[in-house]
Order: sequence, then C-alpha cells, then structure tokens
Amino acid sequence: MKRIIILSTLFFLFAIVQGKNYPFDIRRSYSVEVVRVAPQGTKFYKVWGEANSVDKAIDQALQDAVAATLFTGVSGNESAGSVPAICGSKEAYDKHRDYFDHFFKKGEFLQYVRNVNSQYPSGENNVRTNKGHRVALYVEIKYDALREKLEQDGIINSLNDYF
Repeated sequence: MKRIIILSTLFFLFAIVQGKNYPFDIRRSYSVEVVRVAPQGTKFYKVWGEANSVDKAIDQALQDAVAATLFTGVSGNESAGSVPAICGSKEAYDKHRDYFDHFFKKGEFLQYVRNVNSQYPSGENNVRTNKGHRVALYVEIKYDALREKLEQDGIINSLNDYF
C-alpha cells in the first residue's frame, strides 16, 4: 500500500512538472482577421479555434493567432491594414523547426497573446460542430515584443540589419 502511495505521488509530481502541452501543426489553416487598429506595438484580431472541447478550442484560437502573425500574416479590412508575417512564410518554420515546436508546444506563445473577451464565448461565438466546438475570440497580440524575441533568439533579422 505504501508503495502505491509513493508511486502515485511521484506520478502526480511528474505530471505537474511536465506542464501542459499544446498540440501544434504548421499545416493547419488559420481563421484570423484584423478587427481594428490597436495600441502601439500590438495587433487586435478576431480568431476562431476548433477542438473537441471549448477550452481546447480557446487554446487553439490563441495559438492560431500567434502562428498566423508569425507565418502567414493577417489580411486587413476597411478599419485596419494588413499585418505582415513576422517570419515571412511557413518556410521559416522548416528552417527552425525545433525552436518553433518548443515555442508552441510548451506554451511560450501565451506570453504574446491575450484573450480580451470579458466572458466565456457563447452564442454565435461558441458553436457546436461535428468536431466539437468552434469558438471565436477577440485577442491582442504583442506584435513588437514577439518580433523582438525572435530577433534576440536569432530566428529573424533585426529591422536595423536592413539599413
């Protein structure tokens, strides 16, 4: 009995230390749109995520907002201009696969995105689908901070390098 308790405790502690993993797939298509002009250094988007639970769909939406900002950019509208991809294209992922896998799967991307919804998505922003739930969130991306991190980590060139 003592052995079971010790093993259970060790397993529990190991699970806590490991932290939450976020699945990431570069081949996903992102459903992200610019909503309006945001404060200096940030971008304001509406993003949709889809997963088998609402919480996982929210996590997916947050991840997709950052991935679109990095690899594909986000097209603009009459209220705000387009947001260029920080890394230029999805080829940057292939070049720095280990870096980006760690960045997304370990949740580091969460430092650069903020869910600005005042409450849990409901109504048309939380639709049940055959895959689970499709949720829409309003998010703020810390665009300049994200760009600066990638520059410091040597993933992209600094804007000063071009002059």
